[in-house]
Amino acid sequence: MNSFVRLAAVVAASNLLTACELDSNNVLENLNKNRAKWENSNIDTYQFEYSKSCNCMLEDTLPRLVVVNAGQVVSQTIIESHVALPLDQVSTESIAGLFERIALEESRAKSVTVEYDPDLGYPTKIKVDISKRIADDEYTLYVSNVVNSEDLACTTEVLSGLNISIVDSSTQTAAACGVTVTATEGDFSESVDNTDVNCDDSALISMLHERPGFYTLTFEKSGYQAYQIEDFGIGQDLCHVLPRQLDVELSPQ
Repeated sequence: MNSFVRLAAVVAASNLLTACELDSNNVLENLNKNRAKWENSNIDTYQFEYSKSCNCMLEDTLPRLVVVNAGQVVSQTIIESHVALPLDQVSTESIAGLFERIALEESRAKSVTVEYDPDLGYPTKIKVDISKRIADDEYTLYVSNVVNSEDLACTTEVLSGLNISIVDSSTQTAAACGVTVTATEGDFSESVDNTDVNCDDSALISMLHERPGFYTLTFEKSGYQAYQIEDFGIGQDLCHVLPRQLDVELSPQ
């Protein structure tokens, strides 16, 4: 009887191991097949929409637009707000990087499930459960709307990266006239003096035309306290800057 139980246990363990090996082989086989399909498409400058479902910070889960130039991620922007995310603080892989992630997770995670685009082969959904011993470590990545730069016909319009409204914080009345706005990034600096004689206090101040980046913004006006914002991110897609509107309240001195 004991011999029969031991034999049954060995057979069950063997079957489980074989099933795991088959699952692993299927993941790698599909990975290699679809990676070859993607590489054969010769797309190295493109954009796509990316989102993540996980037990993590809200910023990590917000859908973002990712721009890749010559195989390297150059911009990632939250789609709804147009807030650009610093590449050194919040990372998004390129499509090639996602293939590498799948290979890595296949080698270490409890389970990996991947869905691929049938035409271009890029992963559209990557579901990972890292460890059976850790709760809430699962995450799922979603990729959609991959656009090849060669398939785009960009318009010739010039978009302002930043559009600013100014109000007096004490009265909540428009107060854009007389304001000087300065945006700096490294050695770059742009200033707008909103002092035209026909100035409209309620009109937007527009600047940073077709210039994505991360800026220090300074607001100055006679009779008001100077105001500064650090690391104000402006994103882009393959064609244009993604405009942001900023509402600023200046406090009287």
